[in-house]
Amino acid sequence: MYICLGLLYTICWSIGYNMKAVLFILLFVITTIPVKSQEYTSPGSLTGGLESNSALYTDGGLGSNNYLKLDYVKGRLSMGTQLEWYPMPLSGFPKNLKGFGVPIKYFSWTDDVWGVTVGDFYEQLGNGLILRSWEDRNLGWNNSIGGVLSSFRTLKDLFVIKAFWGVPRKGLWYGDYQVGGLSATFFWKGITIEGNVANRIDHGHHMMSWSVVPSFSFGGFSVKGEYAHVGEGNAEIIEANFAARRFSSSLTLRRLERMDDSYNMNYLPALCQEQSYILASLNPYTTFASGEAGFVADAYYSLKTWKFHVNGSMIYALPKALNNYDVFRLCYRDINIDVEKRWSNRLKTIAFVSIQENSPSHGERKSTDAQNVFVLDALYRVNHTLSLRCQVQYLYSQELTRDWMAALLELGIAPKWSFHASDMYNHGDTKEHYYEAGLSYTLSSFRLTLSYGHQRAGFICSGGVCRWQPEYTGGLLCLNYQF
Repeated sequence: MYICLGLLYTICWSIGYNMKAVLFILLFVITTIPVKSQEYTSPGSLTGGLESNSALYTDGGLGSNNYLKLDYVKGRLSMGTQLEWYPMPLSGFPKNLKGFGVPIKYFSWTDDVWGVTVGDFYEQLGNGLILRSWEDRNLGWNNSIGGVLSSFRTLKDLFVIKAFWGVPRKGLWYGDYQVGGLSATFFWKGITIEGNVANRIDHGHHMMSWSVVPSFSFGGFSVKGEYAHVGEGNAEIIEANFAARRFSSSLTLRRLERMDDSYNMNYLPALCQEQSYILASLNPYTTFASGEAGFVADAYYSLKTWKFHVNGSMIYALPKALNNYDVFRLCYRDINIDVEKRWSNRLKTIAFVSIQENSPSHGERKSTDAQNVFVLDALYRVNHTLSLRCQVQYLYSQELTRDWMAALLELGIAPKWSFHASDMYNHGDTKEHYYEAGLSYTLSSFRLTLSYGHQRAGFICSGGVCRWQPEYTGGLLCLNYQF
């Protein structure tokens, strides 16, 4: 209990003295609720992880992002913290991260009906169109909320209600505005109806937003929709999925209008497929929050040793979002086809084609950039420990920097070692190589990765959200340990 009090004091000090009374009252209520005797005798469990990413650049620069996460659970009680240290943030990461901080600290109590969290937490309303707090270390993104989150659910989960209030994170501290939200969800025989309300309070100014999220599922078919209203903007999304024994498909329709959020508290990933091959992701599409409408569709089919996947998307800018046009203009469209064939227990190949057309002005100008990407990916297992992967890619285009080619070679020695080397060459315009070579070592829950290369300037994307990565040459050392 003394550990709990110490953590709660840290939370109070971090959020602000004006919240101390509320937090200590909540602690008193939590600690006086009867708990089964065996929960007191249990020692509880401590889990965590240490992650360190450091770079040495050839121009003399340094970068290092370091994280230590700890979580302790004992019966209905849990608490945790995340310490972060950025002596100098890695290239492309926000500069306001520099320094040391304890941006995540929380104390939580839950049972079958009630739950309350005091401190820093993550929350999402619906699909995130009106509010989503989340973390992605690859993007340098973390907009956790420091405050109070409470929930109530019926014993059979027929009804769930959540309410929260707090201050979103900014850098290693908190921002200068507040957010609050209320969510109620009703479940009944495959039907779910969720209603959400969120409020941003900035120096006395309130910006209300709300959404309704109905969903239905029956057998292998499910459909989910959402209508969201944020300030002067609105959005609609419909997702339909079907799954059978060998075939599955999905279709997503989405429309956005004036969904720009200066607070960066909503989640608007690109509607098109997130590419995994390097040349296919060379010029990614970013969401046009001012106004777009489009769809993305997927179809999967498997037949013994074959797997087929077809994906396509088409996105247009809304006339209201354009300055010079009163008609819909193309923002982006693509079609992606990949065929996987398992020739034997040792050999597997993937053939991939992506045809893309992107408007860098989101339809404001008529010109678009078109590119076709071709990939052949092969994995050969020599024996139960040794494997070899070879990948060749080609991008054909008459726009931007024109044609590219790329190759990757990976050697795996299970269960500990992995070596790789790759090169991406622009033979259409700049005649420049972007290369990388490295190795990784894994022992139980410890992993070390060491690499050196020349990184091209461009967008790094994760979950459909992107950050800009400046060009650099240097070495990168990554350490990861979980316990």
